[in-house]
This record gives sequence, C-alpha cells and structure tokens, in this order.
Amino acid sequence: MSATSMTKSAPADPVKAYATFRVTGDQLVPDQVTRLLKIVPTLAYAKGQHYSGGPRSPDLIGRTGVWYFCTDGIVAGIRPADHLAFLLRQVVPGPAFQQFLKRKALEVVITAFWHGPAEAKQPSIPRALADRLKQIPARIETDFDQGDAGDRHAA
Repeated sequence: MSATSMTKSAPADPVKAYATFRVTGDQLVPDQVTRLLKIVPTLAYAKGQHYSGGPRSPDLIGRTGVWYFCTDGIVAGIRPADHLAFLLRQVVPGPAFQQFLKRKALEVVITAFWHGPAEAKQPSIPRALADRLKQIPARIETDFDQGDAGDRHAA
C-alpha cells in the first residue's frame, strides 16, 4: 500500500526589489520638493515636525527634514535596475532642482534594495544607470541580501 505525502515543502524566498529616493536637510520644506519633482512622496516631514513611523511607533519629531519616495508596490520588476530606471524617468530632477539642492544645502540619497534566495545570483547596477544617477548629484547605496540556506528545514 502506498501513501502520498501531504507535506508541502517551504516555498523559496521570493525575490523582492525596490528603490528609494530621499532628500534630507535642515532647510527642507517638503511641499517645495513635491512641487519641483511633481510627484507625491511616500513620506515627508520638515525638521521639528511630528510624523508617524508606523502603526507601532510612537509620535516622532523630525531631527531634519525628509522627503522620501519608494518604488515598492509601484514598480513590478524584481531587478533593482528596473526600479532605478523608474526613478530616472519619474523622479530625477533637472537643473532647477539641482540649484534648489545647493541653495538649501540638501542631500539626495538613492538606495536600491534587493532580497532573494540563498542560491540566487546577486544583481548589479549597470554602470550607465549609476552614472546618470550620480549626475543629480546623489549618493547611491545598495542593500542586497540573500536568504540563508541553513534556515531551511526539510519536512
């Protein structure tokens, strides 16, 4: 007599990617950034302004101003390059914004995030894309993480 096992194996870590575009500085006025970039931020607050860090976070006060946009849930691609290219098309500003950054002493940081299974090959950022992002000027950071094969348990 044979039996079929009803045990399901654990699904592999899904691949997830997104990118963020963050403008920070003490002189930041979020509405000015929104008007210049013509896009609604994911989160924005001025220095000294109260904001919520999430449903389980207490009321917070901004130590500096932040204007933050995230592609998570907006761009469907699983490659960080897809998300960065979206930022270049939709968010990345022109010369007027660059002058605004200098005048207000603001900093731009663009971060590419990626998480995949332990056996996956980590992505890379194409040089041409990275060079275009640096022209903003922006600091570019990556946060690439892989699941740990040792975390899997056979059923």
